[in-house]
Amino acid sequence: MKTKRNNPILQISSLIQIHHKRGTGVALESLIKFRRATMNALNPTTISFKKANLEKLSPGPNRYCVYDSKVPGLNLTVYPSGLKTYYLRRRIDKKPERIKIGKFENITIEQARNEAKRLNSLITLGSNPIQEKQEQQQKLTFKELYESYYNQHALKFTKRPEANLKMMECHVFPAFGKMKAEDIPTEKIRQFHTKIGTSRAPGTANRLLTIISAAYNFGLREGLIAGSNPSSRVKKYRSIARDRFLSLDELNLFYQALDEENELFRDFFSVLLLTGARKSNVLSMRWQDISFDLNRWRIPESHTKNKDVNIVLLTEKVVQILIKRKAQNENSLSTYIFPGEGQKGYLNDPKKAFQRIKDRMNVSDIRMHDLRRTLGSYMAISGASLPMIAKALNHKSHASTAIYARLSDDPVYNAINVAAKFMDPK
Repeated sequence: MKTKRNNPILQISSLIQIHHKRGTGVALESLIKFRRATMNALNPTTISFKKANLEKLSPGPNRYCVYDSKVPGLNLTVYPSGLKTYYLRRRIDKKPERIKIGKFENITIEQARNEAKRLNSLITLGSNPIQEKQEQQQKLTFKELYESYYNQHALKFTKRPEANLKMMECHVFPAFGKMKAEDIPTEKIRQFHTKIGTSRAPGTANRLLTIISAAYNFGLREGLIAGSNPSSRVKKYRSIARDRFLSLDELNLFYQALDEENELFRDFFSVLLLTGARKSNVLSMRWQDISFDLNRWRIPESHTKNKDVNIVLLTEKVVQILIKRKAQNENSLSTYIFPGEGQKGYLNDPKKAFQRIKDRMNVSDIRMHDLRRTLGSYMAISGASLPMIAKALNHKSHASTAIYARLSDDPVYNAINVAAKFMDPK
């Protein structure tokens, strides 16, 4: 049995009586509050958790808690503001801990009890839910992982990092950017890949999958995440090489449609077609990279897709366009051949102008990149070798040029004619 000496409740009660006799009201009020808090700690209120009972609990000047009679440690804490929150109180690693379960208004009593039972089981088996939650919070989300990959690797070593980032912001981050990178299952990425392949295009889905996989491989290599790459087990769509180019009739329509554009767009699309250069390179074409003596355009490695210096030979028609533009822009301070009002100082992607040209041609299935493929195609038809086409288009990979092999059909045509003569009885 506790004596007055070792019982804090009895000690406080004696002090209250003394202060009451002396009339010291402020000290008396503080001691009463302290006794109430101490009594709650030593003798917590236990009730049967029912919605009606818990809704009746009204806030007081200090927070207090009531415990559930069914699940050990489960309590509802009532704050002076009126907020009510479920917690689990347990000793973990010999320390008293309080684990938040959820707000009274957001979850049911049954949900709170089930979560408390789950936490109790984990603690009994030796786990520390608080420590595990902290570790989980420290894990990188996929968006955080990609940002590390982008800043530390993609900007330095990959092609078109800015364009890839825009694709990720548009498609991937809304889908699972906030999820922990280590917790994203393969099936989640597989479903995403299928959705993009169906709603957008298989090529877009494959490209996004490649970027996702690269971010995971970077994170694993740098120790930013643990586990494995979940995207590595997702099968890509079969890639079909595009071989669209403008026929001679379409070229006539193209030039007729081009005549109705203003001079800036006429010159841009003519140079794009006749150099076979990439759109991004023609847009950012600079005077300092042009040699009129050698009729060539030197694109530095910092501006090329293959990260090598590209040399583009300029036809007489292109040189004439450039000489004309140089004369017209003699007083301009711009270093670009096709200056623009955008942030970068050169012409923005002329998508609307190209759409107008397509509409006038009454042709809907061509893309701007098909103009580059058109030059390579007519080189092949004219009998140019694949290495020559590769050099003209600055292809680093033989696979990129292989598509033009099907157009070099003169030798095949001759061989078929010879065979047909042997087979013809006449």
